[in-house]
Amino acid sequence: MLSSDEIIRSIADKASGKRVWLAYSGGVDSHVLLHLLATIGSANLSSIHAIHIDHGLQSQSLQWSQHCAAIAAELEVDFVSVKVTVENIEHLGMEAAARVARYRALEQNLTENDVLLTAQHREDQAETLLLQLLRGAGPKGLAAMAADFQLGKVDVFRPLLTVSQNDILDYAHHHELSWVEDPSNADTHWNRNYLRHTLWPSLVERWPSAAKTLSRSAEHCAEASSLLDDLAKLDLQALAVGPSTNSLPIDQLLSLSSARRNNLLRFFINLKQFSAPSTVNLQRIVNEVCLAKQDSAPIVSWTGIEVRRYQNQLYFMEPVVKPDSKQLITISDTTDIDLGQGCTLEWQPCVGKGIKASLITDRLSLRFRQGGERIKPQGSIHHRTVKHLFQQWGIPPWQRERIPLIFSNDDLIAITDYCVSDFASAMDDKQGYFPVIKLLD
Repeated sequence: MLSSDEIIRSIADKASGKRVWLAYSGGVDSHVLLHLLATIGSANLSSIHAIHIDHGLQSQSLQWSQHCAAIAAELEVDFVSVKVTVENIEHLGMEAAARVARYRALEQNLTENDVLLTAQHREDQAETLLLQLLRGAGPKGLAAMAADFQLGKVDVFRPLLTVSQNDILDYAHHHELSWVEDPSNADTHWNRNYLRHTLWPSLVERWPSAAKTLSRSAEHCAEASSLLDDLAKLDLQALAVGPSTNSLPIDQLLSLSSARRNNLLRFFINLKQFSAPSTVNLQRIVNEVCLAKQDSAPIVSWTGIEVRRYQNQLYFMEPVVKPDSKQLITISDTTDIDLGQGCTLEWQPCVGKGIKASLITDRLSLRFRQGGERIKPQGSIHHRTVKHLFQQWGIPPWQRERIPLIFSNDDLIAITDYCVSDFASAMDDKQGYFPVIKLLD
């Protein structure tokens, strides 16, 4: 039997004064949870809201949204519906692409002052474990769905994860609830539906407690995954790698055992919020990048990430987009400049250094590297080539073409973030402005 009071207490503990939002699809599981929140939780929770994500994938999606709005109004729960566009279906698959669109919308509409509830139950957990097993997942994947996790700054909690689907249906029938049925849930073309409708009945017939025992296995895998994360954190400390660092020292990484090294790589990639590598790509990182010659420029990439090396460091980054070397931006004041790719050039006020203010108002230009540029940095005796300066500063090759250069006519007077020429520098107590790159959050 579904323990209503216990579920509400667990939600109240997680909410701790925050606003409670339910991801309300209109299906039976989320309807039951909404009913619990409205009838029992209202006395224990500060505020209750429902959010419906309309994926627009079914012809009935508008009617489902209207149904959800009507049920929320009947239960006197604040309601909002958000329509999204599901993209990249061919690459990710329908279920994963819809999940990406849904989570993005939820993250954009909620804040750190909210707790989001989702209504997955015990059978959902068992199905997820089996699907991950068939994909060859390790302990983290076999941990299936966590009871709670972070979606950006939003706390997410799954209060029904240990509740059986039968208990949920019994509650729904007892309270005469009405819900929508998504016809795509019967389409066995999709792996989860094939498992649910074709394989699962046979499993339960032979092992009636399959959902319970498989969910318990997921809990064991979650514990093992947590221990592996703890080990990876210790290894990162031993490598002197801080939370903001985007690279790993190759020699020290290779000194670890193969299993420990792979564990560290998986943890670090997940820590940086990149998509997980396949076993093949994980081995390619070692063979093709870590073990490459010092003067080579190897790269291993998969969706949303590139792994490169420079000197003895292994770098992890979003795919590099080269700027247009012919691009020219005119500068006549200290207004911020949008460089695209989430980057903005800003002017830091300073005294006795930076570009002198009078020179900026005489019109400068921003360009990107073409090769052969030279500059005499402030305090330097000789002109230096930009290439040699980049080498001296240890700037990885793929970053060099993305660093904006500031010119006065055809004279290079500043390398953004690094130096200003002796000719262009503000002197003594004069006002100057130093160009820097700011990455948008």
